[in-house]
Amino acid sequence: MALVFTANLVIGYYGNREAADSAYDRLLLASASAIAERTAVGEKGLHVDIPYVALDMLASTAQDRVFYAVSAPDGTVVTGYEDLPPPPRIPGQQETRDPQFYNTVYKGVPIRVVAFRSFVTGEAFSGFATVRVAQTRGERGSLALTLLSQSAIWTLVIAVSGAIAAWLGISIGLRPLDRLGEALGRRSPEDVRPVMHDVPNEFKPLVDALNGMLLRIDTGFSAMRRFISDASHQLKTPLAGLQTQTEMALREKDPEAVRQSLAKVDISVRRTSRLAQQLLSHARAAEPAGTFQDVELAQVARDTVSMLVADARSKDIDLGYEGDDSAPIAGDPTLLGEMAINLTDNALRYSPPGTMVTLSVGRTNGTVTLTVDDQGPGIPEDRRDEVFERFVRLPGMTMEGCGLGLAIVREIAGRHGGQARLEPSPGGGLRACVDLPAPAERSP
Repeated sequence: MALVFTANLVIGYYGNREAADSAYDRLLLASASAIAERTAVGEKGLHVDIPYVALDMLASTAQDRVFYAVSAPDGTVVTGYEDLPPPPRIPGQQETRDPQFYNTVYKGVPIRVVAFRSFVTGEAFSGFATVRVAQTRGERGSLALTLLSQSAIWTLVIAVSGAIAAWLGISIGLRPLDRLGEALGRRSPEDVRPVMHDVPNEFKPLVDALNGMLLRIDTGFSAMRRFISDASHQLKTPLAGLQTQTEMALREKDPEAVRQSLAKVDISVRRTSRLAQQLLSHARAAEPAGTFQDVELAQVARDTVSMLVADARSKDIDLGYEGDDSAPIAGDPTLLGEMAINLTDNALRYSPPGTMVTLSVGRTNGTVTLTVDDQGPGIPEDRRDEVFERFVRLPGMTMEGCGLGLAIVREIAGRHGGQARLEPSPGGGLRACVDLPAPAERSP
């Protein structure tokens, strides 16, 4: 507003100056016309009878001075101030009878001049006499400043009124936001409920973004609380067992008995380590999705086979890969690798010796599917959805496990916009499938 106010003053000054010039230029022209009417050709040359009113109308104030000069057609000054500056000459411009106004400096002060050409004729000669009338700019400047001051006062009143109105409007408009800030300030760090306060329409996108952030924070808190609850619940029993077995080993004096106790401790440590690893994998899979990158799912499956082939040979299981050579998707390579390892590890755990476990990747109708086939006991159809829940183990299962492998698989598949499912394998046993969306085909 200050910049607009200053610009308005500058523009107003020049506009008022032009208005003052326009008003006083009419007086100059009237004075020059009155003198021209009393100019005639006499016996001795050009005769000028200066009327009193012609100059009196310009000398209305004490601060202005009036100058005049009348020139014959040959340029000789007949009467008036001989050194009064003539109008500026523009090369190539022809002289006309139209009055010419111009600004100049005379006797050290700025003046406004009008040059008026009047045709005179007589026995001695004929031609155009030039009448020049000048006036200092004191009254013009005073009028321009008076108009400018009036304009500045009204502009200042409008600016101050606008500033007060804007201040009041913003203060009233931001009161709901102040109340929102106070309400958020009273919340505890654990309170991540959505904001339900009424706010102006201009701030609704801000509240929506805030609620989205609170939702993501709540999701992170829920995953953290779930992980802590799962870890404390699941690790309590094996850690208590480890403590008991360690105490028993310390009380043994027979080296063989100590060795057997330590062997049991080793088994418990492996189980606890496996449980901790699965808990961390599940927590990582439950985190909000980040930025995905191009991943070759077929290569992930082949790498999984290479990593677990030694375990498969130790159990006399034929582990292999078949399917497409290329199956690109958008995803997290670490999580996809964890998903493939969990599916393959489950298949190896429940497959009897002498059987086969096969990984394959294929594309159908915009979907990339990772499949793991085994020849184990399988899972009843009515329990296939249940085994995807956390810490669920079917009755009668004697293999080591913590019931998190398939839950991790479902979490990772969901993060990538896919789904996991179980169905009978054509070769007997169980087939685990993960359907993931294929990227859109790129135009060449």
